[in-house]
Amino acid sequence: MQMRTQGVRAAATVLVAGLLVTGCTGDPAPVATTTQPSATAAPTPSPTPTPTLDTTVPPERPEAMATPSAEGAAAAASYFMQLYVYIYATGDTTTWREMSAETCEFCADSASDAEAVRASGKRGGTAVEIVSAEGLELKQGEWFTAALRVTQPPTIETDATGQETQTSEGGTFDVDFAMTWADGWTVDSVGVEPAAGA
Repeated sequence: MQMRTQGVRAAATVLVAGLLVTGCTGDPAPVATTTQPSATAAPTPSPTPTPTLDTTVPPERPEAMATPSAEGAAAAASYFMQLYVYIYATGDTTTWREMSAETCEFCADSASDAEAVRASGKRGGTAVEIVSAEGLELKQGEWFTAALRVTQPPTIETDATGQETQTSEGGTFDVDFAMTWADGWTVDSVGVEPAAGA
């Protein structure tokens, strides 16, 4: 499983076929950043392992994506990113295609790759972590952008017999969305780049 960056068209993989950068409409979305917490002298407990998510279960729609707002755009982009994981785990691209504009090359490529990977009997991959999400309204109630930073852990892909076929290192990526609201969200384009300094 490995995310695609601009100019690279990777072969189909199990969970993430990769991201193909396409142009976004309107002004570019601001890059979301996070602030590291200050260190303290107090001892901290050992970290609890994060439960493994079942990527074959469809993600739940967040309530925030029910409204045409900057917050709604960020929620819808986050949901679409979780769908990205789901379509590669299951081959079920119904909701993904419903949210995708006909002009979104990334959306079409991902759906085709996910269906082909699933048909081949390959399996594998892990859920991505959404580190931050920020939306921006370009035209009131209609045009939006969203910027996500996501982390993808290393992934092992196996074929139908359980043999390892591919391993990816994962990484941290900045994902930009151009989106439209018309009684629901449509993803017009998606772009991805490795996160600076990650």
